[in-house]
Amino acid sequence: MTESQVIVVSPPGSGTPLLADLTSALGYLSYGSMSATPVVGGGSAGTPEIVAMRPLLTAAHGPDEAELLLKRGGEERGVLEAAFREAAGALWRVWWMRLGQPVAVASSVDPGLESRLARVEERELPGLLPGRGCWYVEGLDLQRADAGFLRTWQKSGRPPIVFHHRDVRDRIVSQIRSLARPDTPDGHRPHQLIYRDIVAALPTMDAKITFALTDPGFPGMEEARRCQWLLHHPAVTVITHEDLAGPAHGGTAEGRERAVARLLAITGLPPSAAAAAASAQPPREDEELMVGQWRSCFTPAHERLLDRRHGDLLTTRAEMRPAGGPTTGPTTETAREPGTTAR
Repeated sequence: MTESQVIVVSPPGSGTPLLADLTSALGYLSYGSMSATPVVGGGSAGTPEIVAMRPLLTAAHGPDEAELLLKRGGEERGVLEAAFREAAGALWRVWWMRLGQPVAVASSVDPGLESRLARVEERELPGLLPGRGCWYVEGLDLQRADAGFLRTWQKSGRPPIVFHHRDVRDRIVSQIRSLARPDTPDGHRPHQLIYRDIVAALPTMDAKITFALTDPGFPGMEEARRCQWLLHHPAVTVITHEDLAGPAHGGTAEGRERAVARLLAITGLPPSAAAAAASAQPPREDEELMVGQWRSCFTPAHERLLDRRHGDLLTTRAEMRPAGGPTTGPTTETAREPGTTAR
């Protein structure tokens, strides 16, 4: 059975656009932190066919009003589409809150719609949105996520969760470069906008890395620390950026094949989908996605700071296994290479 909804946890700077391109090519519309960012496949978030609107409209308005809206849809399609988009916006907030993500108190979403959708049982939630969707979040904190969501996931393993992570040094460099760009503020979350101003004011890359290593709130560091449980849970599928990168971004063809195979295994898509996904993947020309970019930026002083302040993130081991099943492959490790510095 093909999974209709998938959750991807990918801390800032992990090279998430590459994974979003892949899930989009496999027919998953990206929601959350990667909404509208993939460059291939996946389609758009436009309104679906009338029959596909029924589950969400029924949950949002009740069966009687939903039936009236659907009947009017044949003659007044605009009214029906507006009602669906409004309900989808409320459902988006419900998903976001259950995943423990911050939402703005002030919202144009009808509080009545949001309240009704918030009472939908966990097992019914994935079936409300038409088609297939992939929810991208930068962290999944067990203390913030909804208790009902966690209980349901612990029992059923659904929706499947992917933890996408990367060498902490490359994440830091990638995040600095992303925050330092002057022309892309819209894609940042509110706290990242604050750090964007700080990073932009620092004069050198050396100073930016030192700041990232010493400021406890620098984006991505605490998110990664609170996500360590994902590396060890048997129902979580782990995909590293180093595998996913492929030859175009400093990785290997074999690593990318492994990453694609793991994703196909949890989505329920047939092996033949791998070829379609590969052919639809144009390389992104972005140095932030390169494997090992930290080598040209980190100094011995930076490595000592990293050891002292974030040593727990330097060595992360994850058993690569099919979602929901026992360990079937070798343990892989991303570890600090003692004595390796860029300068």
